[in-house]
Amino acid sequence: MGELSKKIGEHGEKVVLEFLKMIGWASPGDGETLQCNKSDKHAKKEGSPRTTHGIDLFFPHKSQLEDFTISNAIISVKYTSKPYPSPPNSKFKEHITDLSETIECFARSELRDQSNREYEGYGIRKSNDTGVLFWFSGSRDSEQDVVGKVSGVLLDKELDFSSIQIIDNARAAFIYNSVVTARRIYEDCELNFHYAFNSSNYTDQSIEKYGKMLPLEYLTSPIIPMRLVDKSSKKQKFCISTIENFSEDAMKRLLNFASDISQDFSQEFIFIFTQYDELEDKSTVNKCIRSLGERASIFDVKVHSSCGDFRGLVNEQ
Repeated sequence: MGELSKKIGEHGEKVVLEFLKMIGWASPGDGETLQCNKSDKHAKKEGSPRTTHGIDLFFPHKSQLEDFTISNAIISVKYTSKPYPSPPNSKFKEHITDLSETIECFARSELRDQSNREYEGYGIRKSNDTGVLFWFSGSRDSEQDVVGKVSGVLLDKELDFSSIQIIDNARAAFIYNSVVTARRIYEDCELNFHYAFNSSNYTDQSIEKYGKMLPLEYLTSPIIPMRLVDKSSKKQKFCISTIENFSEDAMKRLLNFASDISQDFSQEFIFIFTQYDELEDKSTVNKCIRSLGERASIFDVKVHSSCGDFRGLVNEQ
């Protein structure tokens, strides 16, 4: 039984590593061990003080969405061959508690100090420590959106963390499908993620407008903005993938969003919905384009549906 659990865990980590490679999170550190600074508080059972915390994967990187900031992603991988538990509340709290305690001790660790020192030459003024929980089920019959079922769970008030991003099957599938669909249909283009500029990231001149790495903040975003750059002409297309199914309201919102932020680099828009039927929905797309008024004639708009399964990543080598 122990050997089986080990194999399942190793498979889960392989899936996550391939997923991270796909979104540009190259060469994360693995197998890090931290000294526990709260041995009694973090004890798994009374009378057995905790001595260490294990970090499955660690990915420090310069933020593209916040000026002069380092993002330390402390990654926990939880993978099971069985369906998600029903109800999932107890297991969810267990996973969050374990990760939050790791983050709490990471904040006082040599690993954090070392990570921050590596970026001293970039004018860094701040570092954010963010937990990332990959909670995957290998069961095809499992409820995929486990996050939706635990959104109302009350966590222990003593947990000390600023932010934890939770990636379940449904969220991983959305990101995977977004990238795979864009690459499959537009194979003559290089895929980049668009970095939105706002009041948090406009003074750091080293921040790019787009790049190969998906920002940590996009992991749980309902949209994934991308720039598809033609390999020959270098002409850019602006692509937005949304976790929503196609609807007239969603189409209008995304059209207005795209037209507002892409004027300086593209008038070619691509939208990817989780469900879209060309025969049934094309007339609605045209109606939404017409609603732009005089601007409608300058835009080239294409709409697609996404597909795929992130759990097959380890078989795509």
